[in-house]
Amino acid sequence: MTDSDENIQNVSGDEKVTDISGGMVACLDKFSRTFEASARRWELVVYPSLLAFIVLAAYGFFLIYTLTNDVGRLARSIETMVVSMDDVAKDLRSVSGNVAQISSTMLLVANDVNTESETMKDMLVKMGDMNKSMGVMTVPIYDMRNDMSRMNHSMHQVAGPMKMMGGIFPF
Repeated sequence: MTDSDENIQNVSGDEKVTDISGGMVACLDKFSRTFEASARRWELVVYPSLLAFIVLAAYGFFLIYTLTNDVGRLARSIETMVVSMDDVAKDLRSVSGNVAQISSTMLLVANDVNTESETMKDMLVKMGDMNKSMGVMTVPIYDMRNDMSRMNHSMHQVAGPMKMMGGIFPF
């Protein structure tokens, strides 16, 4: 047997109840003080943590709200770009048609230039022939000029009515 068992056996029934209830009260008192101290320590951790969580939750809500607004504006901008791209696509189709017309026109111009090139070659040959003919004609014209000069000179020497006409011939 232990000391506490001996004390209980030595004590009468009423004293046992008071002794046990006094021990229980002291035990409960000690338990409540320990619980309160532990609760105070937890309050020092939990309340600031709860406040930090509330601040972070509010900031997170603000970020999500701002993000949804930004995504909405982005969606509207993309919609505007899509509409603009439709207009650009229509304009590009028109440009493509115009380029096709320009291409066919350029083919016609190229054919015309080719034809004109042949004509120019013919004209060049004809101009060469004309140049030769002019060279051939130059000699007789030079001879005619000399003959006219001699004739004018001999008319100046002749007396009579022909002398008055001496200034007519410039040769």
